[in-house]
Amino acid sequence: MMRGLLLAIAVLAVARLGFNEYLDRTAKTAVIINAYREHAIAACQQQAGNVALSEAWTKPATLQLTVGKRDLDVYVWQTNHRLWNARFRNAYLYLTLSKTAAHIYCEYDINNDIASVHRAGTLSKTTTSG
Repeated sequence: MMRGLLLAIAVLAVARLGFNEYLDRTAKTAVIINAYREHAIAACQQQAGNVALSEAWTKPATLQLTVGKRDLDVYVWQTNHRLWNARFRNAYLYLTLSKTAAHIYCEYDINNDIASVHRAGTLSKTTTSG
């Protein structure tokens, strides 16, 4: 009986810690997205250069925060590699336009203030924003 009670208390404690961690991460993600949303939208509009799509950037279909760029060919033990920070440390906001905009998305590097606009998996433009 006592063993079951201790097990139940341990499970509740772990569940509480897990839920608190989830709430903490969710809140931090929301704060970062809200802090950099307008700047990312402006940088993406500037990089796109297409007047017809400039209005679409103000209301992206999705806005996602990620840490690190998974498509870079850098391993965790290569700490002296010039792209290590971009692969594992830098925060990125990904803005995706609506489905009618030919799968256009923008990748905004928060740390370096760089936006790059991509269309259907290919690089369209990459430069530093103002």
